[in-house]
Amino acid sequence: MRLPPSVTLGMAAAVLCGSLSGCGSIKEITSSSKPLIGKSTTSPTPSPSPSVSATAQPVAAKLPVRPSGPLDTGSVVHRLKQGSFTVQLTYWTGDNAKLYTAESLKTINVAAHIEDADSTHRVTISTFQVTQDDGTKRAVVSTDTGKFDVTPPYPYNTVITVPAATTGATRLTLTVRLDLLVETAPESNSYYRSTALDTLSLPLLTNGAAQ
Repeated sequence: MRLPPSVTLGMAAAVLCGSLSGCGSIKEITSSSKPLIGKSTTSPTPSPSPSVSATAQPVAAKLPVRPSGPLDTGSVVHRLKQGSFTVQLTYWTGDNAKLYTAESLKTINVAAHIEDADSTHRVTISTFQVTQDDGTKRAVVSTDTGKFDVTPPYPYNTVITVPAATTGATRLTLTVRLDLLVETAPESNSYYRSTALDTLSLPLLTNGAAQ
């Protein structure tokens, strides 16, 4: 005889319940909706993204720095070898050379004397000239002509006033020229010519430059 499906299901459940300890009823078995072990229905919580600072650090502007110059200490000595003798040029100023700008006037003293020569050969200066070059224009700022005796121990002294240079210039170069007449023999009244050239570089302050 064939049993109805409902009776068959109930008998199977009863047999299963009898083989399991702790089983309460058929209803508990058939109506359980607990999730399977090892399976999780909870969605993972996303980790927060790290925040990125968009604040830009300001970059400090680099100011120009004025290089040191030969007259920063007040004076400088140059020596020019001219064959058998030497011309010594001494430059000095009462200005503060560290404050020189293109627009400022500059007063510079110059002294010249002869070294490594005896006093029996007469030496004279026929021309003393100073030329200014600011990188844009070149001009003669001082010319002294004559017959100036510089036979040792006599010196030649002069003062030059350097006018304003081109606006924005960062350096001034002074070229000094001395035309010398040197006696060929003592009391011969016969001379040969020797030209000595020297340069003096003056750095200039520009806008914002440190001294």
